[in-house]
Amino acid sequence: MESNYDILKSLIESDPFLRYVSIHVIEMKEGYAKLSMDFREEITRIGNMANGGALATLADATGGASVLSLMEGKNQVTVSLNIDFLEPVKNGPVIAEGKVIRKGKNLVFSEIKIFDGVGRLCAHATGIWFYLP
Repeated sequence: MESNYDILKSLIESDPFLRYVSIHVIEMKEGYAKLSMDFREEITRIGNMANGGALATLADATGGASVLSLMEGKNQVTVSLNIDFLEPVKNGPVIAEGKVIRKGKNLVFSEIKIFDGVGRLCAHATGIWFYLP
């Protein structure tokens, strides 16, 4: 029998866009998700650093995964995502950790931290997800 983690991992890793940008699930537990993104040429910008849009995608996927990990059985969408870039990401794998910080009836708030391949905190994000009816 598949665990909740295996079900969520297969759901996330079957997403065509997340596969395209090489996002992988490392760990999930209730209210928490840890995902990685391969550092490869396709996500870089001038200066051989990760593109901000790629990092925002990782933050969105990680926050969404932390919400899915609550196992409410509801589909959800991102309402807002705010990201602050603290350091350039110049190596990988890029690791993101997301934690649910508040859950309401229809809205869930998550905080996401993104680290480069040597463990430096490079970005901090917060987001709000809405449970679809």
